[in-house]
Amino acid sequence: MSSISAEPPGFFDFEAYALPAEALRSLPALQAPWRDHLLRQAETVPADPDFRHFLVLTAELPVSIGDVGWQQQWMRAWYRLHGRDCSPARLQQLLHAASAHCEAFLLEDTANAVPRLHYELIGMLNRAVLAAIGCAIELSEEARREERGPPGELAALACLRRLLADARPAAVLSVALLDREACSVLTASDRQRLPSLLADHLARLLHDGDSVFIGREGEWLVVLPEVLGMAQAGLAAARIGRAFAEPVRLFGGRSLLLQATVGAAMLPEHGEDAESALQAARLARWSLVGSDQAFGWYARSMSHDWQHRIALAEELQAALNGDALQLFLQPQVDLVSLQCTGAELLLRWQRRDGSWVAPPEIVALIEENGWRPLFTDWLVRGALQMASELDRADIGVSLSFNLTAADLVDRELPELLAQRCATWEVPAARFTLELTESALMGDRHAGLAVMQRLRAQGFRIALDDFGTGYSSLSYLVGLPINEIKIDRAFIVAMLDTEEGLRIVRTIVDLARDLDLRPLAEGVESEAQRNCLIGLGCHLAQGFLYAQPMPLGEFVAWHRQRNA
Repeated sequence: MSSISAEPPGFFDFEAYALPAEALRSLPALQAPWRDHLLRQAETVPADPDFRHFLVLTAELPVSIGDVGWQQQWMRAWYRLHGRDCSPARLQQLLHAASAHCEAFLLEDTANAVPRLHYELIGMLNRAVLAAIGCAIELSEEARREERGPPGELAALACLRRLLADARPAAVLSVALLDREACSVLTASDRQRLPSLLADHLARLLHDGDSVFIGREGEWLVVLPEVLGMAQAGLAAARIGRAFAEPVRLFGGRSLLLQATVGAAMLPEHGEDAESALQAARLARWSLVGSDQAFGWYARSMSHDWQHRIALAEELQAALNGDALQLFLQPQVDLVSLQCTGAELLLRWQRRDGSWVAPPEIVALIEENGWRPLFTDWLVRGALQMASELDRADIGVSLSFNLTAADLVDRELPELLAQRCATWEVPAARFTLELTESALMGDRHAGLAVMQRLRAQGFRIALDDFGTGYSSLSYLVGLPINEIKIDRAFIVAMLDTEEGLRIVRTIVDLARDLDLRPLAEGVESEAQRNCLIGLGCHLAQGFLYAQPMPLGEFVAWHRQRNA
């Protein structure tokens, strides 16, 4: 039985102690004697502020036990005393003594005596006290388990070796649950407790004899002994997926929505030893990256594909560290004057063998391996170097580049960008920082704070691929942005259907009403250009004017076009 309720009103599992909501509403009738007894106890310990604080908080139990904020404060006070070797038995005796005092008070109230109601009320109070004590003790035990830490990958391998030695079939699951962007806004306490909390959550979904281990970052390993076929492991994975379809309640009161991705392998079919079986499960999970699938079995072809991906990742890391990645420029053109007013910086990477890697694959590898901070640092340095090179060529166009959701909740980003601009002597107003709708939907409060600081320092901000996400048009109101980029899909449909034309017109009109600058992406024909001018959109980028190109080609193109 867990003493943490997955539903309101909080952490205490009142249902397990037969305490319905109406029972909690009756407890304030005992507030006066309960409070009187505990405050008298508090007067006896003036030299112990922690114990006194606990007693004062506990004095509010009858009226506050259903409040999540009070529950958190009370449990923190309990843990503080527990950490000082104040035994749970002493604290329990204290609460039971307060209950006994309330019972004596009711029995003395003979003027308004309704014995049955009095006994019911005392029973409710005793059950409420047990719910509070049970939750505190269980969470204290969890904290002790967290100090030791859940068993890790070495323990998982030892478990698999024992199964192999005993010739017992088994399945191993590699489960990914952590969302780095979602977890980046958690408190330090919640981040510290999260691995144990999720390991316990997984364990409750499994059968007796199944085991859960902590794997690599954001990974949990599940070993299912005596599994004779893939169907059983598939059912376990489905249970895990369904369980994490609902938000996970954290101790700090926050809810975290995580999506489970599960890779599975069989022992000994998919691995002759423990290490290869575990790697097979991981390969099955890694193969799901970029797909909409949440579960996958290992296939032998994955080993070859993954060796290629590992080699690609190793080469990409060397390229990041050695500045071998490139930034190409795609011109942004004024549709009326046909002059180039700016350029978007686009990521490009040519491998040692001369082949080019698609930008989405580069970004996926960066995210998979946790290299986003390293890449953002490289991107900022590259943008500043590009601006400096263009200034030497007497081309003072504005430059834009993309940021992600992880960048947007980085509180140090505005100062980092400002310091870099000062070092390179490039004004912040030279740059437009592009953000997608999905990036803005992560932690809006933290994201808005970072955006406002960036604007205050002079950076421009654009909303990229507008209309392809899941926000409404009204979502724009209040965002500190300067520009809306109209996605190429709408530009293509604009001349084909009335609906497509109406969408572009609406976006352009909305941008002008909000004093924002609309910019069309993917313009490839004169007909599209003329239509956009008619709608009032005068900025665009696309193959009609130029494909993305390296710096030298851009300088030559710009000089020829603006001559």
